[in-house]
Amino acid sequence: MRTKLVSVLLFGAFAAACRTSGESPRDAALLQLSVNRQKWSTAAVHNYSFDYDFTANVFSPPIHITVQSDLVTRVTDRSSGAVYSNSGAPTVDTLFTRVDNLIRNPSTDVIVTYDGQLGFPAKIEQPSSIPDASTVTTVTNFQPSP
Repeated sequence: MRTKLVSVLLFGAFAAACRTSGESPRDAALLQLSVNRQKWSTAAVHNYSFDYDFTANVFSPPIHITVQSDLVTRVTDRSSGAVYSNSGAPTVDTLFTRVDNLIRNPSTDVIVTYDGQLGFPAKIEQPSSIPDASTVTTVTNFQPSP
């Protein structure tokens, strides 16, 4: 019950802060990040899997990532079934760090959609005025594991 109360209070603070006319978009994005990181932390999910897609002007296969005790343990190509090295595959925590770095970079635009229940970054969009330089990262089929 206390966890839900904290989440509701944080969401209320976030909603009130977003209505403040003097707040910068960067400050609003950092507050939204903080609220959702807290939601993720409160959920205490350390074992999970998800589908990960990175869309850019380079080939990136659709993969399924398995995480145990906050570490990537398996990366599988969803199209071919090939198993890849875990090196460089993100966890939810590394996605939060990526979002934080993007928000704090003044030369980068970023639009983040967070999961409503657990707060993890479900979609990270980096629009660009340079042709073919935009990227979209999506997390779908998220499944907590025992």
